[in-house]
Amino acid sequence: MRDCVILGCGRSGTSLAAGLVARAGYNCGEDLLPADEGGPMGFFEAREVNAINEALISAHDAELPTRGYSRPLSEGERWLAVFPETAEVVPTPELRQAMTVAIPPSPYCLKDPRFSYTLDAWRQQFDDALVVCVFRHPEATARSIAKEVRYGDLTVDMGRSLDIWRAAYRRVLDRLLRHGDWLFLHYEQLLDGAGVERLGRALGVHLDPDFADPALQRSLPSGPVPPDCAATYAELCALAGHPA
Repeated sequence: MRDCVILGCGRSGTSLAAGLVARAGYNCGEDLLPADEGGPMGFFEAREVNAINEALISAHDAELPTRGYSRPLSEGERWLAVFPETAEVVPTPELRQAMTVAIPPSPYCLKDPRFSYTLDAWRQQFDDALVVCVFRHPEATARSIAKEVRYGDLTVDMGRSLDIWRAAYRRVLDRLLRHGDWLFLHYEQLLDGAGVERLGRALGVHLDPDFADPALQRSLPSGPVPPDCAATYAELCALAGHPA
């Protein structure tokens, strides 16, 4: 049972992938985020890991765009950030120690959309863990963010939601993919079972395909996206072996 890290833009199916692995006996860490209406099966994210990633991203708060949000992002909300393409994520010694402590016993599965920006900072802690990148159509993801994500008075418009999607995956494709062993999965591949089988083979474990309930797919693509998003989506689909 190989350790794994799951990343991708929020609202793209990362929780489904992590849930599949968790049901197979993987350790997702302690003090997990509770299930809610937006994630009825759970999120499988450890608060400690989220806090570390929040701290890594918050060092660049002055560089994050604010247009398209009803207010600036606050603590716990930076998975909605559009992280600068050239920004380097450098942990302090204190954060480096916290990372070491946050890694649960093997076999572990750590999942956080923020890893799409912070993965490089964790490399030495993760050793040879498989990196699983989950994605779905940018329009469906962005619409889910714009319609369903609410932190009190925080809302995100559709244009900024598409920017969030693009920024996460461009970071993966342009910077993070250079290192490590990766598996790319489209959300639809998890729902139809083909991606469940591929993920299980890559990890060396049997995964229960019945956990992937197609009824959970509430946002389907219904419109065009900007050319840069379309091109990025085509790259991801090619890596996952899924038709764009």
